[in-house]
Amino acid sequence: MSSKLNLDALSQFEWLIMNHLWVMDKASAREVMEAMPDEAQRAYTTIQTYLERLVDKGYVSKEKIGMVNFYTTQVPRADAVHGATESFIERVFQGSGTNLAAYLLQNKKLNPADLAKIRAILNGGDGND
Repeated sequence: MSSKLNLDALSQFEWLIMNHLWVMDKASAREVMEAMPDEAQRAYTTIQTYLERLVDKGYVSKEKIGMVNFYTTQVPRADAVHGATESFIERVFQGSGTNLAAYLLQNKKLNPADLAKIRAILNGGDGND
């Protein structure tokens, strides 16, 4: 994995593919295609193209077994989420997590369970109680 990997460089559809690969560990383009929800169905060749882009970006590796390419993630999900979140906060909230939290609270984007989890974290817990 490159140390210069741009962890916010995934498109919405690439995130969908990566989410499937993180669950499946190793998958062929056909397996990825079959795992897609109905609203995200794409042609087999489109899935292959996206997977090759993810290889080029360093997010996945490719291994040919027989006549089939299998793809495996090279970036842990937590790292990708962290990079994308940091980039989002920098771009949208001028780098301020406080501004993000204030937005979520002021716009009622948090349900009671979310608020309880945040309270637990603020009180020194891990929020998974």
